[in-house]
Amino acid sequence: MARTRAAVRGRDQELTALRTALAPDGGRLIVLTGPAGIGRTALLDSVARLLAADGARVLPLRLGTGPDGGGDPYALAALVRAVRERFEQLQESGLSEALSAVAQLRDARGRERGGWTPAVVAALDGLFETVGRRERVALLVDDAHAVAEPAPVLSAARRAGCLVVATCEEGAERGPGLAELLTDADRVMTIGPLADDVALSLVRRAAGARLDESVVTALRTALGPLLGNPGTVLGTLDALRRSGRLVTFEGRLCLSDPAEPVALPADHPLLRRASALGGTAVRLLGAVALLDGLDLDALPPLADILEADPVDCGRGLDLLIEAGVLTAGPDGRIACRCPALAATAAGRFRARRGTALHAALAERLLAGHRRSGGVDPVVLADHVARGGATVTLDDDTVRQLLTMGAAAEQEEPERATLWYAAALRRLPPTGPEHARTLCRLLLLVVRTGRYELLREPLTRYAEHGCAEESVDEIRLAAILLALHSGVPPAERAVRELLDAPFPGRGPTAFSEWWFDRRLAPDPRRHPATDGDTVAGAGAGAGAGAGAGTRAGAEPRGWAEVTAEAGALTGGEAETPAGGKASVGGGAGDRSGAGAVARDGTAAGDGARGGAGRSDLLSAALCGDVAACERVWRSSGGAAPSPELDRLRQAALVADMADVARLVIGADYRVPETGVLGAYHRVVRGYADADWTRAMSAVRELELSPAEDTLARHAARLLAVDMCAARGEFGQASRWLTAATRAPRLAVLRTWARVGLAARKGDDGQAVRVALLAGPRLRRAGLRTGLSILLSRALRIAVLGDDHEGAAELLAEIELLPHEHHVDAQESLLLARGLVHRDPECAREATDLIRERGDLPALMESCLAVARFAPDPRPWLREAHALATRCGATALLERVREVTRERGVPAPRARGRRDALAVTEQRIIELIGEGLTNRQIALRLRLSEKTVENYLTRLFARTGCRSRVELAAASLTGRLARTPT
Repeated sequence: MARTRAAVRGRDQELTALRTALAPDGGRLIVLTGPAGIGRTALLDSVARLLAADGARVLPLRLGTGPDGGGDPYALAALVRAVRERFEQLQESGLSEALSAVAQLRDARGRERGGWTPAVVAALDGLFETVGRRERVALLVDDAHAVAEPAPVLSAARRAGCLVVATCEEGAERGPGLAELLTDADRVMTIGPLADDVALSLVRRAAGARLDESVVTALRTALGPLLGNPGTVLGTLDALRRSGRLVTFEGRLCLSDPAEPVALPADHPLLRRASALGGTAVRLLGAVALLDGLDLDALPPLADILEADPVDCGRGLDLLIEAGVLTAGPDGRIACRCPALAATAAGRFRARRGTALHAALAERLLAGHRRSGGVDPVVLADHVARGGATVTLDDDTVRQLLTMGAAAEQEEPERATLWYAAALRRLPPTGPEHARTLCRLLLLVVRTGRYELLREPLTRYAEHGCAEESVDEIRLAAILLALHSGVPPAERAVRELLDAPFPGRGPTAFSEWWFDRRLAPDPRRHPATDGDTVAGAGAGAGAGAGAGTRAGAEPRGWAEVTAEAGALTGGEAETPAGGKASVGGGAGDRSGAGAVARDGTAAGDGARGGAGRSDLLSAALCGDVAACERVWRSSGGAAPSPELDRLRQAALVADMADVARLVIGADYRVPETGVLGAYHRVVRGYADADWTRAMSAVRELELSPAEDTLARHAARLLAVDMCAARGEFGQASRWLTAATRAPRLAVLRTWARVGLAARKGDDGQAVRVALLAGPRLRRAGLRTGLSILLSRALRIAVLGDDHEGAAELLAEIELLPHEHHVDAQESLLLARGLVHRDPECAREATDLIRERGDLPALMESCLAVARFAPDPRPWLREAHALATRCGATALLERVREVTRERGVPAPRARGRRDALAVTEQRIIELIGEGLTNRQIALRLRLSEKTVENYLTRLFARTGCRSRVELAAASLTGRLARTPT
């Protein structure tokens, strides 16, 4: 890993301590230690500048970089070179003679050959006394550990009254010479990691372009405790660049595939340290990385797999832990220092894949268990679960997996999910136990977010078919996987399942709704059954409007799956061998009865129960608001209600993660990754006015390997609005062109078009678009979110003094049903307040918007109300604060227009807690990217003096004392977030 030499950042405390330590008169020897890459060289360079500014003569000595290599054990040759390079600057009488005396003795090779003699001591004393005759001299020695005996030269410099600061690598092999140096030092200082925000500011500066937040998040996650090591974080960034993982997209530097792990560079010191420990240590590191950790119980069989002695393996693990490459947890589990290290080590371990290594361990643990027992069943089950289908299990072991899975559901759902999946792949696909286990697996996958575990059951279905009663579960598994991955299944039989219509929703298929196309190459349906088995692709089966379902029955949904799985919680399950094994029934039930009742209702989570739960999910997925209300009411839900309103709002923007959370309840974990996870961040970031986060998630969706889904198109429409509000009209138009014209997003698309026209200054066009589209959408039955669209257009009409257009839009809003629609009631209140210039009515409406958490809509509403409110100042202040928070420059211009029109003072930030002005935000962002004041002035088209004035005011208002501290405060959230 290449060493980076740059100005030190975030080391104020260390520099202050060094200045204090070097202040006394006379010679001093200070040793700075720290791990490789921690910034020892940069800190030493800063010390050189400080000492030079104080009038000291600085003599830098870089060890281990010259041509001498190991032939200069005392650093005499390096010292002679350093003095010769600065001979003209030193200009002391007698220097030539003193230097010649040392040069004549520099061939010394060690004590055993008589190399270190009193003559050498005298020559060094003479040289340093000559150099420091008139002024104080500072000898700065980098990498003192690179020579065998650094202490004699450095001690001689101190005896002559020189200031000596030396660095050495923490963890380097400590021979007698280095130990002597540390003992002789007046002070040894350990350089710790940088604060995360300072390390990330270095990353932004080194990136050379505006860095997307997803890159920062990925580095933070992958490097973990190594994030504060500047050499590591900058080296990893450079490795990403060299491997092509960093791409420029829409003006930002992004990860080309965010789901791909970030790895350390191949020459990282930790990897070099592991290599130096020998082949067994390297193989152990690769195994720990592939296994995602190692329990000590698995060490003997692992040694057998690696063809190594168990004692040597144990010693190798100890050495790797001592070297800081591996860590040992409180439970004794061994793991890699950070995920990025594991990614690189696993890539080097090419002899096996992770699944194959787990399988080999499982086979050996099983053999040992059969011979003598004593194997931890949890460790064994973990390796079996991760070992894939190649591990051979008997019926008793499969039964044990099911029993352990049932017992672990509540306390350890992640493990239970893996164990159920391992058992499922061993069960005959036509048997009743397969259907019951699949139900439990579906419930746990939804709880844990491990949707990738559904791929194997779907592949088995395509190859071998399944029992007739399992087809609906298979179809639900296919839907869940497609929703969360955004990738259509490869198997034709599974594609045909997704081409089947939604239950009760007419001819619309999931594939058409989510992927905007049918997936199966042949639209014809060929249902085929063989006794009680529905064949998969291998048997030419289809799953269309009548295929893959029980005769005369609707396809089942979530409620039926949870109800059937709930039946497992109170009884016994048949095993593949025909026996019975308890799965946690009775008073000691640990199999999930507390989470899912027998009727499919999640206990205590407020979700809808019975068949209504399935119908509600289906209606919400299709955006059928009327059906949502009917099912909600029939299942006992109150209307209007905040829950129903949130459900309809989520359906409007296709936030399926929120839809599933509201319908399924507490059993559903909103994913952090994948299509639904990224899009959920888009929606929440937009509504919370955290547009940096939202736009980063939009770019993540675009760069993911997923296909164009409904969520990606909806994200593009939200990006239209954010870019337009920031004055990026060309980019907004490109996002609009890329978004689908599918009817499902017709309201959201029109809403984005209206906003774009208004931001470009064409209020009349925006109002006309809404007046033309509103009646058409209403007649087409596309009413979800229509009130929000019309409300936006009405606000624009009020801002543009289009009283006639505002009245027409109010009439359209009044045609919508309001008695059971919270959002429609909000829109009607706001419309009447704006048209009739009723501040109290408008205030009531804005309170509802604020409660709903839609900050961009609140920003627009406050701006419109400020046109006529008796006191516009509080309305303008709130609009200005929200527009600044979003970075919405186009709306800030509207705020200034209304401010001038009403003749009131312009809103200003008040103190540290208030949002910063847009220019101030941009200056802080550019400081974080490493630009100088002059470069910032050129970028923002300001004078350099103006930039300096901005910084002076920022320092006074925020309490920050430097540019670095100001950027760090912004990164940690102590200042308003910088817009992206």
